Amino acid sequence: MDQQTYIVTFEGVSPADAQRYTEELQNALLDAAPDITVQRRRENPLTQDFGTTLILILGAPAVVAVVKAVGDWLMRRNSASLTWKTADGELVVQGISSKNAAELAQFLVGEQ
Repeated sequence: MDQQTYIVTFEGVSPADAQRYTEELQNALLDAAPDITVQRRRENPLTQDFGTTLILILGAPAVVAVVKAVGDWLMRRNSASLTWKTADGELVVQGISSKNAAELAQFLVGEQ
């Protein structure tokens, strides 16, 4: 099965909020799709935080669960803005609607 790596960052929030959001979203993703790999990474290796960037590795079967988990998380954190990056491009998702949930699904599927 082909797998793709995504880098997820939080834009326009304080480092403390980014760290909290990272932990919340990591837990939500692992609960929704336990077969994916989610790792936290520090933006600056010299800091003592746990990391404010998520690295996701997933295959096509996990896309629907990931999109739903992200959508559910964004409904609780509607002011949050996520940037999804791959080697081939990036997508910014803010708030949640059927349109940007569909855009995220297309972005994830298109990268597979």
